[in-house]
Amino acid sequence: MLYRIFSSLKTSVFVLLFMGLIFLVGTIFPQGGNIEVYIKAGGRYAALVDTMDLLDIFMSPLFIFTAGILFINLAVCLYDRLKLFLGIKRKPIDFENLKTHPNVITFNPTIPPLSKGVEGGFDMENKLKRIGFKIRKGVQDNESNKVKIFEKGLQYWWLSWFYHAGIILAIPGFFITALFAFEKDILLYPDKPTAISLFSMDTRWNKFLRDSGMHISEDSRKNEYILTLKEFRTEYYQGLSIDYPKNKLERLLLGIGIKKLESSSKDFSYMPKMWLTRLDVKKPDGGVLNAELWINKPFRTQGLTLYQMGYEQKIKLIANDETLDIEARAPFQVNGIKGKFAVSSLKLGALYKKDGATEKITPVTTVYYIPENKPSEMETLGELKLGGKLSAKGVDFEFRDYEEGSYLSYRKDPGVWLVGLACLFVFLGLFLRSLGAWYRIQYAVENGTVYMLISSRGILADKDRIINKIRK
Repeated sequence: MLYRIFSSLKTSVFVLLFMGLIFLVGTIFPQGGNIEVYIKAGGRYAALVDTMDLLDIFMSPLFIFTAGILFINLAVCLYDRLKLFLGIKRKPIDFENLKTHPNVITFNPTIPPLSKGVEGGFDMENKLKRIGFKIRKGVQDNESNKVKIFEKGLQYWWLSWFYHAGIILAIPGFFITALFAFEKDILLYPDKPTAISLFSMDTRWNKFLRDSGMHISEDSRKNEYILTLKEFRTEYYQGLSIDYPKNKLERLLLGIGIKKLESSSKDFSYMPKMWLTRLDVKKPDGGVLNAELWINKPFRTQGLTLYQMGYEQKIKLIANDETLDIEARAPFQVNGIKGKFAVSSLKLGALYKKDGATEKITPVTTVYYIPENKPSEMETLGELKLGGKLSAKGVDFEFRDYEEGSYLSYRKDPGVWLVGLACLFVFLGLFLRSLGAWYRIQYAVENGTVYMLISSRGILADKDRIINKIRK
Protein backbone atom coordinates (compact mmCIF):
# COMPACT_ATOMS: atom_id res chain seq x y z
CA MET A 1 0.00 0.00 0.00
CA LEU A 2 2.72 2.48 1.03
CA TYR A 3 4.84 1.44 -1.94
CA ARG A 4 1.98 2.22 -4.34
CA ILE A 5 1.44 5.62 -2.69
CA PHE A 6 5.09 6.65 -2.85
CA SER A 7 5.55 5.36 -6.40
CA SER A 8 2.54 7.33 -7.65
CA LEU A 9 2.90 10.41 -9.82
CA LYS A 10 -0.08 11.95 -7.98
CA THR A 11 1.93 11.86 -4.75
CA SER A 12 4.73 13.78 -6.45
CA VAL A 13 2.30 16.42 -7.71
CA PHE A 14 0.66 16.94 -4.31
CA VAL A 15 4.01 17.11 -2.49
CA LEU A 16 5.40 19.62 -5.00
CA LEU A 17 2.28 21.78 -4.74
CA PHE A 18 2.54 21.82 -0.96
CA MET A 19 6.27 22.59 -1.15
CA GLY A 20 5.49 25.45 -3.53
CA LEU A 21 3.11 26.84 -0.89
CA ILE A 22 5.93 26.66 1.68
CA PHE A 23 8.23 28.55 -0.69
CA LEU A 24 5.53 31.20 -1.08
CA VAL A 25 5.32 31.59 2.70
CA GLY A 26 9.12 31.84 2.79
CA THR A 27 9.02 34.85 0.45
CA ILE A 28 6.42 36.63 2.60
CA PHE A 29 8.13 36.29 5.99
CA PRO A 30 11.73 37.56 6.42
CA GLN A 31 13.97 34.51 6.64
CA GLY A 32 16.73 34.43 9.24
CA GLY A 33 15.01 37.11 11.32
CA ASN A 34 14.49 37.22 15.07
CA ILE A 35 10.98 36.92 16.47
CA GLU A 36 11.54 39.87 18.88
CA VAL A 37 12.71 42.07 16.01
CA TYR A 38 9.72 40.88 13.95
CA ILE A 39 7.31 41.90 16.74
CA LYS A 40 8.96 45.31 17.22
CA ALA A 41 8.69 45.93 13.47
CA GLY A 42 4.92 45.44 13.70
CA GLY A 43 4.79 41.89 12.40
CA ARG A 44 1.39 40.23 12.73
CA TYR A 45 0.39 36.75 13.93
CA ALA A 46 3.55 36.55 16.06
CA ALA A 47 2.37 33.47 17.97
CA LEU A 48 1.71 31.54 14.75
CA VAL A 49 4.99 32.74 13.23
CA ASP A 50 6.92 31.59 16.29
CA THR A 51 5.12 28.25 16.61
CA MET A 52 5.46 27.35 12.93
CA ASP A 53 9.02 28.71 12.77
CA LEU A 54 8.09 30.82 9.74
CA LEU A 55 11.18 33.05 10.08
CA ASP A 56 13.37 30.00 9.38
CA ILE A 57 10.85 27.96 7.43
CA PHE A 58 13.37 26.09 5.29
CA MET A 59 14.74 24.38 8.40
CA SER A 60 11.39 24.08 10.15
CA PRO A 61 9.94 20.63 11.00
CA LEU A 62 7.19 21.23 8.43
CA PHE A 63 9.65 21.78 5.58
CA ILE A 64 11.98 18.96 6.67
CA PHE A 65 9.03 16.55 6.81
CA THR A 66 7.79 17.66 3.36
CA ALA A 67 11.28 17.39 1.86
CA GLY A 68 11.64 13.93 3.43
CA ILE A 69 8.36 12.78 1.83
CA LEU A 70 9.56 14.16 -1.52
CA PHE A 71 12.90 12.36 -1.14
CA ILE A 72 11.19 9.03 -0.39
CA ASN A 73 8.74 9.56 -3.24
CA LEU A 74 11.51 10.29 -5.75
CA ALA A 75 13.68 7.42 -4.50
CA VAL A 76 10.82 4.90 -4.79
CA CYS A 77 9.90 6.22 -8.25
CA LEU A 78 13.55 6.00 -9.31
CA TYR A 79 13.80 2.41 -8.10
CA ASP A 80 10.48 1.55 -9.73
CA ARG A 81 11.57 3.04 -13.06
CA LEU A 82 14.94 1.28 -12.80
CA LYS A 83 13.25 -2.10 -12.56
CA LEU A 84 10.94 -1.13 -15.43
CA PHE A 85 13.79 0.00 -17.70
CA LEU A 86 15.89 -3.07 -16.95
CA GLY A 87 12.94 -5.27 -17.79
CA ILE A 88 12.02 -3.55 -21.05
CA LYS A 89 11.80 -6.07 -23.89
CA ARG A 90 12.44 -4.28 -27.13
CA LYS A 91 9.98 -6.36 -29.11
CA PRO A 92 9.83 -5.36 -32.76
CA ILE A 93 6.60 -4.52 -34.45
CA ASP A 94 4.80 -7.35 -36.24
CA PHE A 95 5.89 -7.55 -39.86
CA GLU A 96 2.37 -7.20 -41.26
CA ASN A 97 1.80 -4.13 -39.07
CA LEU A 98 5.16 -2.76 -40.22
CA LYS A 99 4.17 -3.04 -43.89
CA THR A 100 0.85 -1.27 -43.33
CA HIS A 101 2.11 1.40 -40.90
CA PRO A 102 1.31 4.93 -42.21
CA ASN A 103 4.89 6.15 -41.55
CA VAL A 104 6.68 3.19 -43.11
CA ILE A 105 9.41 3.97 -45.66
CA THR A 106 10.27 1.56 -48.47
CA PHE A 107 13.55 1.02 -50.33
CA ASN A 108 14.28 -1.06 -53.41
CA PRO A 109 18.01 -1.91 -53.34
CA THR A 110 19.64 -2.83 -56.61
CA ILE A 111 21.82 -5.56 -55.10
CA PRO A 112 20.62 -8.92 -56.36
CA PRO A 113 20.02 -11.92 -54.06
CA LEU A 114 23.31 -13.44 -52.99
CA SER A 115 22.06 -16.93 -52.40
CA LYS A 116 18.91 -18.86 -51.80
CA GLY A 117 16.90 -17.41 -48.94
CA VAL A 118 18.90 -14.15 -48.78
CA GLU A 119 17.13 -11.01 -49.97
CA GLY A 120 18.61 -8.30 -52.12
CA GLY A 121 18.69 -5.84 -49.24
CA PHE A 122 21.21 -7.90 -47.31
CA ASP A 123 23.70 -4.99 -47.05
CA MET A 124 21.20 -2.77 -45.12
CA GLU A 125 22.54 -3.93 -41.77
CA ASN A 126 26.11 -3.05 -42.70
CA LYS A 127 24.95 0.32 -44.01
CA LEU A 128 23.16 1.08 -40.72
CA LYS A 129 26.23 0.06 -38.74
CA ARG A 130 28.42 2.33 -40.84
CA ILE A 131 26.28 5.39 -39.93
CA GLY A 132 26.38 4.58 -36.21
CA PHE A 133 23.41 2.28 -35.54
CA LYS A 134 23.61 -0.82 -33.36
CA ILE A 135 21.30 -3.79 -33.43
CA ARG A 136 19.15 -4.14 -30.34
CA LYS A 137 16.65 -6.93 -30.94
CA GLY A 138 15.61 -9.31 -33.67
CA VAL A 139 12.61 -11.61 -33.91
CA GLN A 140 12.10 -14.21 -36.64
CA ASP A 141 8.57 -13.99 -37.99
CA ASN A 142 9.03 -16.85 -40.45
CA GLU A 143 11.74 -18.36 -42.58
CA SER A 144 11.98 -15.50 -45.07
CA ASN A 145 10.82 -12.36 -43.23
CA LYS A 146 12.55 -10.84 -40.21
CA VAL A 147 11.94 -7.53 -38.31
CA LYS A 148 14.99 -6.11 -36.57
CA ILE A 149 15.59 -3.10 -34.32
CA PHE A 150 18.57 -0.76 -34.68
CA GLU A 151 19.21 2.21 -32.35
CA LYS A 152 21.53 5.19 -32.35
CA GLY A 153 22.25 7.73 -29.57
CA LEU A 154 21.59 7.77 -25.84
CA GLN A 155 18.28 6.24 -24.82
CA TYR A 156 16.02 9.04 -23.64
CA TRP A 157 14.41 7.06 -20.82
CA TRP A 158 17.80 6.54 -19.17
CA LEU A 159 18.55 10.26 -19.52
CA SER A 160 15.26 11.03 -17.73
CA TRP A 161 16.24 8.58 -14.99
CA PHE A 162 19.66 10.25 -14.80
CA TYR A 163 18.42 13.78 -14.06
CA HIS A 164 15.82 12.49 -11.60
CA ALA A 165 18.71 10.83 -9.74
CA GLY A 166 20.35 14.28 -9.65
CA ILE A 167 17.28 15.80 -7.98
CA ILE A 168 17.42 13.08 -5.31
CA LEU A 169 21.12 13.80 -4.67
CA ALA A 170 20.41 17.53 -4.34
CA ILE A 171 18.03 17.12 -1.38
CA PRO A 172 20.59 15.69 1.11
CA GLY A 173 23.17 18.14 -0.28
CA PHE A 174 20.92 21.08 0.58
CA PHE A 175 20.37 19.80 4.11
CA ILE A 176 24.11 19.18 4.66
CA THR A 177 24.74 22.78 3.60
CA ALA A 178 21.97 24.11 5.85
CA LEU A 179 23.27 22.20 8.88
CA PHE A 180 27.04 22.50 8.57
CA ALA A 181 27.90 25.46 6.30
CA PHE A 182 28.93 28.86 7.63
CA GLU A 183 30.32 32.11 6.27
CA LYS A 184 32.34 34.80 8.04
CA ASP A 185 34.06 38.07 7.17
CA ILE A 186 37.66 39.11 7.65
CA LEU A 187 39.50 42.41 7.18
CA LEU A 188 43.17 42.17 6.16
CA TYR A 189 45.75 44.94 6.30
CA PRO A 190 49.21 44.67 4.67
CA ASP A 191 51.76 42.44 6.42
CA LYS A 192 49.48 41.75 9.41
CA PRO A 193 48.92 37.96 9.57
CA THR A 194 45.40 36.97 10.59
CA ALA A 195 44.27 33.47 11.55
CA ILE A 196 40.92 32.02 10.53
CA SER A 197 39.40 28.64 11.33
CA LEU A 198 37.11 26.33 9.39
CA PHE A 199 35.41 25.39 12.65
CA SER A 200 32.44 27.44 13.83
CA MET A 201 30.14 27.20 16.81
CA ASP A 202 27.52 29.10 14.78
CA THR A 203 26.45 26.30 12.45
CA ARG A 204 22.90 25.03 12.88
CA TRP A 205 24.22 21.60 13.86
CA ASN A 206 26.46 22.96 16.63
CA LYS A 207 23.66 25.20 17.90
CA PHE A 208 21.39 22.17 18.04
CA LEU A 209 24.01 20.19 19.98
CA ARG A 210 24.60 23.10 22.33
CA ASP A 211 20.88 23.58 22.98
CA SER A 212 20.63 19.84 23.67
CA GLY A 213 23.25 20.18 26.42
CA MET A 214 25.96 18.27 24.56
CA HIS A 215 29.64 19.22 24.82
CA ILE A 216 31.25 20.47 21.60
CA SER A 217 35.00 20.34 21.22
CA GLU A 218 36.49 23.57 19.88
CA ASP A 219 39.71 21.97 18.70
CA SER A 220 40.05 24.13 15.59
CA ARG A 221 43.86 24.33 15.25
CA LYS A 222 43.93 21.50 12.74
CA ASN A 223 41.65 23.58 10.47
CA GLU A 224 43.39 26.93 11.00
CA TYR A 225 44.66 29.04 8.10
CA ILE A 226 46.87 32.13 8.43
CA LEU A 227 46.29 34.88 5.86
CA THR A 228 48.82 37.65 5.13
CA LEU A 229 47.85 40.47 2.76
CA LYS A 230 50.58 41.35 0.27
CA GLU A 231 48.76 43.73 -2.05
CA PHE A 232 45.34 45.26 -2.50
CA ARG A 233 44.90 47.06 -5.82
CA THR A 234 41.99 49.06 -7.18
CA GLU A 235 41.37 50.20 -10.74
CA TYR A 236 38.70 52.54 -12.10
CA TYR A 237 37.18 53.63 -15.39
CA GLN A 238 36.54 57.31 -16.08
CA GLY A 239 32.75 57.61 -16.19
CA LEU A 240 30.17 60.36 -16.58
CA SER A 241 29.28 62.67 -13.72
CA ILE A 242 25.66 63.83 -13.68
CA ASP A 243 24.54 67.16 -12.20
CA TYR A 244 21.06 66.47 -10.87
CA PRO A 245 18.96 69.65 -10.43
CA LYS A 246 18.14 70.68 -6.85
CA ASN A 247 15.00 72.57 -7.79
CA LYS A 248 11.82 70.46 -7.45
CA LEU A 249 10.27 71.86 -10.64
CA GLU A 250 13.41 71.10 -12.65
CA ARG A 251 13.44 67.53 -11.31
CA LEU A 252 9.78 67.17 -12.30
CA LEU A 253 10.54 68.37 -15.83
CA LEU A 254 13.42 65.92 -15.93
CA GLY A 255 11.19 63.06 -14.77
CA ILE A 256 8.49 63.63 -17.39
CA GLY A 257 11.06 64.00 -20.18
CA ILE A 258 10.69 67.71 -20.97
CA LYS A 259 14.17 68.53 -19.73
CA LYS A 260 17.19 66.47 -20.78
CA LEU A 261 19.66 64.94 -18.37
CA GLU A 262 23.14 66.24 -19.15
CA SER A 263 26.55 65.15 -17.93
CA SER A 264 28.88 67.48 -16.07
CA SER A 265 31.61 69.09 -18.16
CA LYS A 266 33.75 69.90 -15.09
CA ASP A 267 33.93 66.54 -13.34
CA PHE A 268 33.76 62.78 -13.91
CA SER A 269 32.83 59.72 -11.86
CA TYR A 270 35.01 56.77 -10.87
CA MET A 271 33.55 53.49 -12.15
CA PRO A 272 35.13 50.43 -10.46
CA LYS A 273 37.06 48.22 -12.88
CA MET A 274 38.69 45.75 -10.50
CA TRP A 275 39.51 45.16 -6.84
CA LEU A 276 42.37 42.68 -6.64
CA THR A 277 43.84 41.02 -3.56
CA ARG A 278 47.15 39.13 -3.37
CA LEU A 279 47.92 37.27 -0.18
CA ASP A 280 49.82 34.36 1.31
CA VAL A 281 47.71 31.50 2.64
CA LYS A 282 49.42 29.28 5.21
CA LYS A 283 47.62 25.95 5.35
CA PRO A 284 47.13 23.78 8.45
CA ASP A 285 49.92 21.46 7.24
CA GLY A 286 52.39 24.39 7.09
CA GLY A 287 52.42 24.83 3.33
CA VAL A 288 52.12 28.39 1.95
CA LEU A 289 50.10 29.28 -1.16
CA ASN A 290 50.31 32.49 -3.20
CA ALA A 291 46.64 33.42 -3.62
CA GLU A 292 45.06 35.96 -5.92
CA LEU A 293 41.38 36.86 -6.09
CA TRP A 294 39.06 39.62 -7.25
CA ILE A 295 35.35 40.27 -7.69
CA ASN A 296 33.62 37.21 -9.20
CA LYS A 297 36.92 35.26 -9.04
CA PRO A 298 37.18 33.57 -5.62
CA PHE A 299 40.20 31.63 -4.40
CA ARG A 300 39.66 27.97 -3.43
CA THR A 301 41.92 25.49 -1.72
CA GLN A 302 40.69 22.25 -0.16
CA GLY A 303 37.84 23.24 2.20
CA LEU A 304 38.52 27.01 2.15
CA THR A 305 36.93 29.50 -0.26
CA LEU A 306 37.79 33.22 -0.14
CA TYR A 307 35.60 35.91 -1.77
CA GLN A 308 36.46 39.55 -2.48
CA MET A 309 33.78 41.70 -0.81
CA GLY A 310 35.22 45.22 -0.76
CA TYR A 311 37.73 47.32 1.16
CA GLU A 312 38.14 49.43 4.31
CA GLN A 313 40.25 52.59 4.71
CA LYS A 314 41.88 54.20 7.75
CA ILE A 315 42.84 57.87 7.42
CA LYS A 316 45.22 59.85 9.65
CA LEU A 317 44.18 63.51 10.03
CA ILE A 318 45.55 66.41 12.00
CA ALA A 319 42.66 68.56 13.30
CA ASN A 320 43.69 71.65 15.30
CA ASP A 321 47.00 69.95 16.21
CA GLU A 322 45.15 66.80 17.35
CA THR A 323 46.02 63.52 15.61
CA LEU A 324 42.96 61.50 14.63
CA ASP A 325 42.89 57.95 13.23
CA ILE A 326 39.49 57.62 11.62
CA GLU A 327 37.66 55.33 9.23
CA ALA A 328 36.29 56.56 5.92
CA ARG A 329 32.55 57.30 6.07
CA ALA A 330 32.51 57.04 9.89
CA PRO A 331 31.53 60.25 11.79
CA PHE A 332 34.17 61.66 14.18
CA GLN A 333 34.37 64.47 16.72
CA VAL A 334 36.89 67.31 17.00
CA ASN A 335 37.56 68.68 20.50
CA GLY A 336 35.85 72.00 21.17
CA ILE A 337 33.69 71.86 18.04
CA LYS A 338 29.94 71.20 18.08
CA GLY A 339 28.62 68.70 15.60
CA LYS A 340 30.54 65.93 13.87
CA PHE A 341 32.65 65.51 10.75
CA ALA A 342 33.11 62.70 8.21
CA VAL A 343 35.33 62.02 5.23
CA SER A 344 34.49 60.12 2.05
CA SER A 345 36.22 56.99 0.78
CA LEU A 346 39.53 57.52 -0.94
CA LYS A 347 39.94 56.73 -4.62
CA LEU A 348 43.25 54.95 -5.07
CA GLY A 349 45.07 53.00 -7.74
CA ALA A 350 44.88 53.40 -11.52
CA LEU A 351 42.37 55.40 -13.56
CA TYR A 352 41.62 54.31 -17.15
CA LYS A 353 40.61 57.47 -18.98
CA LYS A 354 38.27 57.82 -21.94
CA ASP A 355 41.11 58.78 -24.28
CA GLY A 356 42.89 55.48 -23.57
CA ALA A 357 45.47 56.92 -21.18
CA THR A 358 46.10 55.53 -17.70
CA GLU A 359 47.11 57.63 -14.71
CA LYS A 360 47.78 57.05 -11.03
CA ILE A 361 45.07 58.51 -8.82
CA THR A 362 46.23 61.07 -6.24
CA PRO A 363 44.57 60.18 -2.91
CA VAL A 364 41.90 62.73 -2.16
CA THR A 365 38.90 62.77 0.17
CA THR A 366 35.92 65.03 0.73
CA VAL A 367 35.30 66.48 4.21
CA TYR A 368 31.72 66.84 5.46
CA TYR A 369 30.17 68.57 8.46
CA ILE A 370 27.22 67.00 10.30
CA PRO A 371 25.23 69.58 12.33
CA GLU A 372 24.51 68.65 15.94
CA ASN A 373 20.78 69.43 15.73
CA LYS A 374 20.25 68.26 12.12
CA PRO A 375 22.35 65.12 11.54
CA SER A 376 20.58 64.37 8.25
CA GLU A 377 21.74 67.68 6.68
CA MET A 378 25.36 66.95 5.74
CA GLU A 379 27.35 69.96 4.53
CA THR A 380 30.25 69.59 2.09
CA LEU A 381 33.31 71.52 3.33
CA GLY A 382 35.72 70.73 0.48
CA GLU A 383 38.33 68.31 -0.82
CA LEU A 384 41.48 67.35 1.02
CA LYS A 385 44.45 65.83 -0.82
CA LEU A 386 47.21 63.72 0.71
CA GLY A 387 49.61 66.17 2.37
CA GLY A 388 47.17 69.05 1.84
CA LYS A 389 45.30 71.29 4.28
CA LEU A 390 41.72 72.56 4.61
CA SER A 391 40.28 75.11 7.03
CA ALA A 392 36.53 75.08 7.73
CA LYS A 393 34.15 75.40 10.70
CA GLY A 394 36.98 76.60 12.90
CA VAL A 395 39.10 73.49 12.26
CA ASP A 396 42.43 73.24 10.43
CA PHE A 397 42.54 69.81 8.77
CA GLU A 398 45.67 68.18 7.39
CA PHE A 399 45.70 64.84 5.52
CA ARG A 400 48.79 63.00 6.79
CA ASP A 401 48.49 59.31 5.84
CA TYR A 402 46.15 56.44 5.04
CA GLU A 403 45.96 52.65 5.13
CA GLU A 404 43.77 50.41 3.00
CA GLY A 405 42.66 46.89 3.85
CA SER A 406 40.97 44.15 1.84
CA TYR A 407 37.55 43.03 3.05
CA LEU A 408 37.06 39.30 2.38
CA SER A 409 34.57 36.64 3.29
CA TYR A 410 35.34 32.96 3.73
CA ARG A 411 33.01 30.01 3.66
CA LYS A 412 32.99 26.34 4.51
CA ASP A 413 30.27 24.27 2.88
CA PRO A 414 30.63 20.47 3.12
CA GLY A 415 27.48 19.96 1.04
CA VAL A 416 28.54 22.00 -1.97
CA TRP A 417 30.24 19.08 -3.76
CA LEU A 418 27.08 16.97 -3.49
CA VAL A 419 24.87 19.81 -4.71
CA GLY A 420 27.33 20.47 -7.54
CA LEU A 421 27.29 16.81 -8.55
CA ALA A 422 23.48 16.80 -8.42
CA CYS A 423 23.30 19.92 -10.60
CA LEU A 424 25.66 18.27 -13.10
CA PHE A 425 23.38 15.22 -13.22
CA VAL A 426 20.25 17.34 -13.66
CA PHE A 427 21.51 19.80 -16.26
CA LEU A 428 23.54 17.28 -18.24
CA GLY A 429 20.59 14.90 -18.28
CA LEU A 430 18.14 17.63 -19.30
CA PHE A 431 20.54 18.98 -21.92
CA LEU A 432 21.13 15.62 -23.58
CA ARG A 433 17.46 14.63 -23.21
CA SER A 434 16.28 17.84 -24.91
CA LEU A 435 19.00 18.58 -27.44
CA GLY A 436 20.34 15.11 -28.10
CA ALA A 437 19.40 12.86 -31.00
CA TRP A 438 18.08 9.34 -30.46
CA TYR A 439 16.83 7.11 -33.29
CA ARG A 440 15.20 3.71 -33.49
CA ILE A 441 14.84 1.89 -36.81
CA GLN A 442 12.66 -1.21 -37.29
CA TYR A 443 13.08 -2.84 -40.64
CA ALA A 444 12.50 -5.99 -42.59
CA VAL A 445 13.09 -7.16 -46.15
CA GLU A 446 10.62 -8.96 -48.39
CA ASN A 447 11.10 -9.80 -52.09
CA GLY A 448 13.90 -7.28 -52.46
CA THR A 449 11.93 -4.42 -50.80
CA VAL A 450 13.07 -2.91 -47.50
CA TYR A 451 10.32 -1.76 -45.14
CA MET A 452 11.59 0.68 -42.52
CA LEU A 453 9.96 2.57 -39.60
CA ILE A 454 12.04 5.38 -38.02
CA SER A 455 11.33 6.85 -34.56
CA SER A 456 13.30 9.71 -33.01
CA ARG A 457 13.62 11.89 -29.88
CA GLY A 458 15.46 15.16 -29.29
CA ILE A 459 15.58 18.59 -30.91
CA LEU A 460 18.64 17.70 -32.99
CA ALA A 461 17.12 14.49 -34.32
CA ASP A 462 16.56 14.66 -38.08
CA LYS A 463 14.85 11.73 -39.82
CA ASP A 464 15.46 13.16 -43.28
CA ARG A 465 19.22 13.20 -42.66
CA ILE A 466 19.15 9.52 -41.70
CA ILE A 467 17.04 8.64 -44.74
CA ASN A 468 19.43 10.48 -47.08
CA LYS A 469 22.41 8.63 -45.60
CA ILE A 470 20.64 5.31 -46.11
CA ARG A 471 19.76 6.13 -49.71
CA LYS A 472 23.35 6.98 -50.63
